[in-house]
Amino acid sequence: MNMSQGNNEQLGEGVVYKDIVPLCWRDIAREELEFSYLSLQDANEEVLRFITTLDECHIDGPDEAGGASASDLSRIEFKLNLLLDMVTQLVERETSMPESVPITLGSSGIEWSSATPPREGALLEVSLYLHHKYPRPFIVIGQVLTIKALEGKSGKYLIHLVFDTMSAAVQSALEKLIFRQHRRSIAQSRRTSLAEG
Repeated sequence: MNMSQGNNEQLGEGVVYKDIVPLCWRDIAREELEFSYLSLQDANEEVLRFITTLDECHIDGPDEAGGASASDLSRIEFKLNLLLDMVTQLVERETSMPESVPITLGSSGIEWSSATPPREGALLEVSLYLHHKYPRPFIVIGQVLTIKALEGKSGKYLIHLVFDTMSAAVQSALEKLIFRQHRRSIAQSRRTSLAEG
């Protein structure tokens, strides 16, 4: 996972989230969106909340959880992570996950590369699996702004989609997810620099 400053206005201001994640899309009609908007926003809020929970760091100080020591909490967290890994593997076997593709996710849009692009101007429902331990998609609705052939990669296209509709709560949670990944990326690169130097 990689973060960089966003320089593309259509992806939103500030930082963007770059990764390789399972992604699939389908064309939708505007009428379909009218019926599913509220349930989609609720589902997306829940997905982002669960991803935030999975991403939370270890408790920093001892005895923050009612007297339990930090080592006890670490052992419990390790066991829960092990259980979660096993359940995720079972779910992935039963579910056909889409192909993983490189993405650049911003607060206002997304870019990804694919050999099978949609048509320019299409309204799409895009499902993104943003956490490897949580095989439930974050679903965005948007309009395809541009499709460009990628140089040096025959048959591959860069698709740029601008989000069409998103509740304020989902927008805020998405921005926090992107910023959290940015902070994590900076901390990881500092650790790598210290280890190399």
